[in-house]
Amino acid sequence: PILSNDEASALKNIDHRGWRARTIDITFPTDSGRDGLLAGLDRICDQSLKAIDDGFKLIVLSDRAIDSENVGISALLAVSTVHHHLVRAHARTRIGIVVETGEAREVHHHCLLVGYGADAINPYLAFETLWDARNDGYLDDADVEDDESVIDAYKKASKKGMLKVMAKMGISTLQSYKGAQIFEAVGLAQEVVDRCFTGTASRVEG
Repeated sequence: PILSNDEASALKNIDHRGWRARTIDITFPTDSGRDGLLAGLDRICDQSLKAIDDGFKLIVLSDRAIDSENVGISALLAVSTVHHHLVRAHARTRIGIVVETGEAREVHHHCLLVGYGADAINPYLAFETLWDARNDGYLDDADVEDDESVIDAYKKASKKGMLKVMAKMGISTLQSYKGAQIFEAVGLAQEVVDRCFTGTASRVEG
């Protein structure tokens, strides 16, 4: 489920046999606080349903618009909120969710995103960090010759890590793991769990 930048770009611009993708910005104004976050989540959910009505087969939740005036909604929060909103609208199976985020870096992040509904992930900042590390000589001992081999090594390691997590849960396919929510929330207010992580066990609020 880990996509390179080229693969993510291809999906964002796909137009083949009725398959099209709509990119949805998951940022909100920096100075808008709680109200801005809630409005951002509402907007993302509305745009996701409208994408289905407009005939799109994929939505790409992207935080690339982050700048000095816009902060990104947590990728996990955005994915899970959209996933549950579409489930409640009986429309989840009609569209795929791709996440383009600089937030996801390690195996646990990928497992959470897939476990809460993501179909694919493009961790672009992780790639750029590894490219920079290679240029600075930190990966000289690794078996990577160019930027493409760095991506391949990262994707291979992430895949093996996710398979190990799934195996520990007795799950053999990614499809079975997707949206399964085999996690417990610690330190989240019940209001957040009820809306964004519906059905997740949460015995310790925050």
